[in-house]
Amino acid sequence: MVNERGIHIPGLDGLRAVAVLAVVASHSWPQILIGGWAGVDIFFVLSGFLITSILLTEHERTGRISFQRFYVRRALRLLPALAVTLLLGVLIAQLIYPRSAGDTVHEAFAAALYVANWVVAFGQVHSGLLIHTWTLSIEEQFYWTWPLALAVLLRVGGRRLALTVTIAVIAVVVIHRLMGVQGAYFRTDTRADSLLIGCAVAIAASMGAFERLSRRAICIATLIGTLALGFVFAFAQQASPFMGGVGYTLVALASATVVIALAVRPLRPVTATLGWRPLTWIGQRSYGVYLYHPLCLAVVATRLGMIGPATLVTTTALSVATAAVSYRYLETPFLRLKDREKKSTARQRTQSKVRPTQPSRL
Repeated sequence: MVNERGIHIPGLDGLRAVAVLAVVASHSWPQILIGGWAGVDIFFVLSGFLITSILLTEHERTGRISFQRFYVRRALRLLPALAVTLLLGVLIAQLIYPRSAGDTVHEAFAAALYVANWVVAFGQVHSGLLIHTWTLSIEEQFYWTWPLALAVLLRVGGRRLALTVTIAVIAVVVIHRLMGVQGAYFRTDTRADSLLIGCAVAIAASMGAFERLSRRAICIATLIGTLALGFVFAFAQQASPFMGGVGYTLVALASATVVIALAVRPLRPVTATLGWRPLTWIGQRSYGVYLYHPLCLAVVATRLGMIGPATLVTTTALSVATAAVSYRYLETPFLRLKDREKKSTARQRTQSKVRPTQPSRL
């Protein structure tokens, strides 16, 4: 995974691997990792941080944010594997779990429209194989709204205003969730704080805010954040009142400390651990692992008949293998198109500086 400057940071891929493996473990053998659901919050923080970093860098270089380029790149990255997942999910449900086929089809349509989280939040589906797409819907709704909001904030008041408003909205989201709204775990308006915490870290980093902190302060914050995540993974019930209140926000803040130690103020123990090659390899394929693992679990469960260590090992291996094939033969060709579009944009930007009177082709 690269940072806003286009520099590859292996540790961010490693963090993604930890997040997705935690989710797979919590689904395949919940007793071994009760709080594996927190991997979703890590993904949210990473998404907010990376997307905001990219947008800020583009704004700094060009004075604007190109929504067309942003959405083309997101589509090339996300849609191919999602389309295959939805088709496979409906097919597997028809063949193996006919009782859940109706819910799975419903979920597939909701996921294709990126509203699956709202469908789940209001109890419209219960037992389909694609219920996990609710997280993708929240992220896509974030992609629909955040670039425009950030562009407006930057135009009106610059990065300081953008950071102030982002922190204020985080507070509003937390208060809203504390009011006990229905389906709070799945709703965008009650889970946006994790994404926005990642956004706030990116904005603050671009302003040099973390450079003012001592190395010791960064080390202490990262240690506390890492221990907090470990505690949540081991003991935290997703449905507990505390987690449903401020708990999700604290998980996101803990995740943010690790992101800072990887990409903003790198700490060698953190970058070395999460930069371990097997972890980064899985992290680069984590999108596919997340998409395919419930389908792999469904197939494995029909053979083993229960959740447990054998299910965890088999599901993890099958999910990673499926994701690797998807990454190599499905996602990579589209990623090349994404990279080609990025290089073309950079080339056109350079040419426009050399010949400013030449009209843009965009």
